[in-house]
Amino acid sequence: MLNTTQYSNERAIMKRNHILSIVFCMLGFLQTYVTAQPGKAVKEVLTIKANSPAIVKTTFNSDPGSLYTITVTGSFSFTGNTSKVMGDAWGIYSVSSNVSHSVWPFMTFVNGNITYPIYALQLPYSDTNDYPTIQQMNTIPNLRKNVRTRINPFKYLGFRLDGQPLNPRYAGSYETNHTYTFQIQGTGNPLRFNILDSIESLTLERLIPGYSDNVDELTVTIEESVIQFCEKPIGVYNSGGELIALDITVGVFVKDSNAVSGRKNILDSANDLAIFHKVGCKLDSNNSIVDSSFFLCPDYISCDQKKEKGVALAMVLDRSGSMNDYISPTDSRVRIEAARTASTQFVDRLGPKDEAMIISFSDSSTVDQTWTNNKFFLRGAIDRLNPSGFTAMNEAVIRAIDSIRKHPNPNRAIILLSDGGNNRYPNFDAVVNKIKEDTINPLPIYSIAFGLNKLDPLDQQGLSDLKELARLTRGKTFEVYSSASLDSVYEQLTREVINDRCCVIRVPVPPCKGACDTMRTIKVFMPVNGNVEINTITYRTKCDSVNTSVEETNVFINYDDLDSPVSELMPNPSNGHAVLAYEVGSYGNVSIEIYAQDGTLIRTILNAPQDQGRYKIALDLSGESQGYYSVVTKIDGMTIMRPMIITK
Repeated sequence: MLNTTQYSNERAIMKRNHILSIVFCMLGFLQTYVTAQPGKAVKEVLTIKANSPAIVKTTFNSDPGSLYTITVTGSFSFTGNTSKVMGDAWGIYSVSSNVSHSVWPFMTFVNGNITYPIYALQLPYSDTNDYPTIQQMNTIPNLRKNVRTRINPFKYLGFRLDGQPLNPRYAGSYETNHTYTFQIQGTGNPLRFNILDSIESLTLERLIPGYSDNVDELTVTIEESVIQFCEKPIGVYNSGGELIALDITVGVFVKDSNAVSGRKNILDSANDLAIFHKVGCKLDSNNSIVDSSFFLCPDYISCDQKKEKGVALAMVLDRSGSMNDYISPTDSRVRIEAARTASTQFVDRLGPKDEAMIISFSDSSTVDQTWTNNKFFLRGAIDRLNPSGFTAMNEAVIRAIDSIRKHPNPNRAIILLSDGGNNRYPNFDAVVNKIKEDTINPLPIYSIAFGLNKLDPLDQQGLSDLKELARLTRGKTFEVYSSASLDSVYEQLTREVINDRCCVIRVPVPPCKGACDTMRTIKVFMPVNGNVEINTITYRTKCDSVNTSVEETNVFINYDDLDSPVSELMPNPSNGHAVLAYEVGSYGNVSIEIYAQDGTLIRTILNAPQDQGRYKIALDLSGESQGYYSVVTKIDGMTIMRPMIITK
């Protein structure tokens, strides 16, 4: 859902003001384009053979701070060259009529004069059902005694990326050219690809691998995206309520060894960025659809707007007894003194819009200062830290995650300093589970391992835990053995979590071109290091032949973890037990209702005000019959409908 902001200029005035800026923008871009031919930052090209279950890995570890564009092309046969069952990266799209039912189940089953559908094409690998289903086996006459095999696409068939099939939400629907392009965030590990092919033999009562007769292969191309979109676009409206522009938050990131993340945003100094806006269609005099795409330049680029929001930082500091020790054999300064000094200096570098809280831990964790932008209060809380007792680091991290998730600022992070491994309840698994509660947008944890003893097993386990926290949340770990290094780390953290911002570009939006104009694409071009880098976002319109105004009902970015829906229903299909995850942007009333396929309200799950934050609620419809249902969530006037499929 777009946030509405007022923009006083009318479209006609905007058009006149754009002309000169577009001319100069395009001249600058084209001049660079002549010397910097379009290129892609291709990291690797892999071949995935269909006749082998082997996992093919990239030769590089993906960077958690980078976005990767994955393109998978090609198709293959699950059943040889003659009687083919064909699949591609997305799913199964063709089943030959003469394929033996001893190696593949019926697509339809005929009993007497009645034809019963078993499954439909195209069949995505994300489909979690067995085919034939238990219900089909029990209700379709004579099916049980004739069926020989059963398939489960999600468990046993098709293309996999890091062990998972392509999510249709990111990879789209079936493509006849068998080419799928999507974007994912790096994980810190190699990317893993393979093809699964096993079917369940009901005759032998076991799972049978089917690779030996598979034919052909898939090609995977991995590119590292230099241009990255940081948030969902925000609509800009004129005085008449007409959408006339999109504010797109974007960064152009290049390698920088001086930055904590290893990269910096160079968009604030760009003078040759160009935008290509592809409008879905328009009608000519013969009422035929023709293309209406064009190059343009943004109304403006602002790299300060994001800084106005500031950041919210949870500072989690160790005050266990060992913080009274020297930092290391090479630095005789007391740890707590160095930590107080460096943390205080970091607080002094916070901006007027930044907020922080202080959590410390020894035998247990305490909140020493709640959220504030008052540096005097923050410095006082840090100065009052006195070492004693054990190391309840895990409890403190869980407390920090719970606190910062409730903060309304979307720019949030945790800074954790510890001089040893956790030795109090709970164990590390509890922290991992807490992090995994929020798969939509995990908060980055920047962990500082302060003076850990390389010969102490507990300290080394603590270092391993600190690294894992950073890896799981796309943060970073620092090993520090001197007060000077600690000061340097906090200076780098200032650049990473305070000063490193994406920029906002304002892109004009043309009016509707007809009823067919429902999907539009914006491509951002910028020459970087001799290549013309490109990235793409897509947004939907609500256009019809009567009302020619553009009403944005949904704007989404075509990359993985950073683009998440307002609500998520998993698993789906299910046996009636599912979990609905949703996000409340600000305090307001939330209602959740479930409707049958005929529109009958069958259950009200929730109708109450809720604070800003992310929520999960268990749904139990196991008592309902198999079929299609709608889960309707209304969040402060905004309605989100999620279909729910119950199979038994």
